[in-house]
Amino acid sequence: MDVYLFPLVNVTLFPRTTKPLNIFEARYLEMVRDAVSTKTPIALGFIEDPSAMTEVKPGQVVPYVRSVAGYGVPQILEERSNGTMLIFINGTGKCRLGPVKNSGTPYLVCEAEEIQEDLSLDPTLHSQIQSLNKILARWITTHIPDAAQRDLFLKNLSGPEEIVGAFAAYLIRDYDLQQMVLEFDSLSEKIRFIHRLAESSEITA
Repeated sequence: MDVYLFPLVNVTLFPRTTKPLNIFEARYLEMVRDAVSTKTPIALGFIEDPSAMTEVKPGQVVPYVRSVAGYGVPQILEERSNGTMLIFINGTGKCRLGPVKNSGTPYLVCEAEEIQEDLSLDPTLHSQIQSLNKILARWITTHIPDAAQRDLFLKNLSGPEEIVGAFAAYLIRDYDLQQMVLEFDSLSEKIRFIHRLAESSEITA
């Protein structure tokens, strides 16, 4: 499949989570509008080293982003009078980024291979996922004062995949560790890894 690439520093999109983004640069405003009109997914590329960002020609892979990225089709929430916009991207999957295409657009269009994750859950991990869910629910109660938003957030935690994605996105404070969680292809491995982090100091208080 083809994806529009949105390279961002310290930003990871997890499947079955939602990422709000403020868009202000002209080429990415155009990218969002094109993505909406063509229903082409946007992949959020995790930039490892901003100083390494260079021009990328068609046929090359983008060297300054990690090869695994979450993707989704954007939804425009607000177009402001100053030309900027607020969007949501609902994570629908993850992919391995391939070469840049000769698209003639001011933004990068990449070939991508969808990554199918193993969503089976090791039965021995039920207590770990319940523990992560309790920590996440406590964080939501503390950090989201609006009752309606809080209830909606809790309602969306409908299964282990949603719990893992939300936990990684909001409670893991190290961005490289967030990306590591995304790159695991097994839901059970993600749970084991995050549970170990929860027992350490690598999560948000």
